[in-house]
Amino acid sequence: MTAAFERQDDAQDTSSDLAVMLTGGGARAAYQVGLLKGIARYFPHLRFEIIVGVSAGAINAAYLAAYRGTLAEKAAHLADMWCELNCDSIYQFDWKVLLPFRTALASISPKKLRLAQSQPHGMVDTTPLRDLLSRVLHVAPDREIPGIAENIASGDLSALALMTLDYSTGQTVRWVQGRVYDTYEGPNRRVAPTRFTVNHLLASAALPFVFPAVRLDGEWHGDGGIRLAAPLSPAVHLGARRILAMSTGYQRTPAEASTPVVSGYPPAAQILGQLVNAVFLDVIDEDVARMERMNDLLNKMAPHERDGLKPIDLLVLRPSVDLGKLAGEYERYLPRKLKLLVRALGAKETESPDFVSLLMFEPAYTKRIIEIGEADVEARLPELQAFLAGEPRLVAATG
Repeated sequence: MTAAFERQDDAQDTSSDLAVMLTGGGARAAYQVGLLKGIARYFPHLRFEIIVGVSAGAINAAYLAAYRGTLAEKAAHLADMWCELNCDSIYQFDWKVLLPFRTALASISPKKLRLAQSQPHGMVDTTPLRDLLSRVLHVAPDREIPGIAENIASGDLSALALMTLDYSTGQTVRWVQGRVYDTYEGPNRRVAPTRFTVNHLLASAALPFVFPAVRLDGEWHGDGGIRLAAPLSPAVHLGARRILAMSTGYQRTPAEASTPVVSGYPPAAQILGQLVNAVFLDVIDEDVARMERMNDLLNKMAPHERDGLKPIDLLVLRPSVDLGKLAGEYERYLPRKLKLLVRALGAKETESPDFVSLLMFEPAYTKRIIEIGEADVEARLPELQAFLAGEPRLVAATG
């Protein structure tokens, strides 16, 4: 290893304008842990003073914000947690929630009515995940997560922001705990100061129809990625001048994008996968493109002509491997009931079962994508070093 790649123990521990944005992707969020481990190997004391998370990325974001320690310690603890997970420790699957005539059956007898009312409001019951997060974060689900306020008070953290969708209004809600934040709002979004609880994490990660919605402040909330048109915006409004975005979406080459992954009529698994990518993964690419155009425009203008706007330095890290396609190799590890379901949806008929990857909370898969994350950091280390050193650079949208 050359001198340029030597460990930098004291690098960037006072960067108040540096933000990390952690996107969604269900079990794919383990990839972000690999990125964090890889970065921590070279920058063990790096501090992200602004942390933004959505969907499954909200869990990693909250852990980073709450843990009292170095980035290396946080990444190691996160990796231990993810590598010990399995589907049973995240959710419980019950065939009864899929019965298409459950309501009709329930009307036959009071007993069946009580059974229907007792069922979770999603395909799975996330009680195991709630219990896991409570245990890991040492707090009851509805109590303030310890550590976040302490990190804010010490100056190690400026703000944590997590997104949910308020199903009652259709608004994206940016929940913020921090010292300073911009309260910019619009018709489809609002800002809500809060003290984060486990319930906020569960709500942000509540994949529609699969994970049940969670009640926050009297209303039901779900996955924050559903209507989040500009995932980089929260970090900008919290004062970030540099954003390290960790995406779980693989960026296909033109040749890959033009190659069919299914023959004949598309199975349900293929259609669900396209919906998942459109709602939760593709949006980051669109926002990166917008920021790139804005940066290019601002860089061509004199400072006094920018009306207070400043370019945002952005680096996007994304998988070098298609994590959806990779999930197909680990489908055999799924619990029997879930395996039967995804096969019934046609997961075996497509080469890239993206929907399956969201639910693949199995150690064989999560360990593998953590390793991929670490390797991707190694491959892009010169870019990371320049970015974290604050050197001027162009927006990088590809990985």
